[in-house]
Amino acid sequence: MLLGTHGVGRIAVFTPEGPAVLPVNYMVVAGTAIAFRTAAETLAARAAGTEIAFEIDNIDDVTAGGWSVLAVGELQAVTDPEEIRHLTTTARSHPWAGGPRTHWMKLAPFRLTGRRVVHRS
Repeated sequence: MLLGTHGVGRIAVFTPEGPAVLPVNYMVVAGTAIAFRTAAETLAARAAGTEIAFEIDNIDDVTAGGWSVLAVGELQAVTDPEEIRHLTTTARSHPWAGGPRTHWMKLAPFRLTGRRVVHRS
């Protein structure tokens, strides 16, 4: 599955000012669920309980090919202490954003789509 091949993706959330797209360091958990850390006061944390989109992609400039995966679902804050401990101990990377990022969020997609692009001469 392509979702598990990367560690950085983007979430798209709705704000009163319009849509916002934010990079996140993520991991895949429980099949297709996507988990990431943020700070409690961030836009990503405030999006809990709303529908968001998550996207990753890979583009090869040499072959002019690539792929993208789009997941859509309701974002939830992870509140179970055991799940937080598990996510924290199994995370393979730390968030790139500065400051403490200990607030776990999870997206269980209800729609998962993607496409491959192959250059044909």
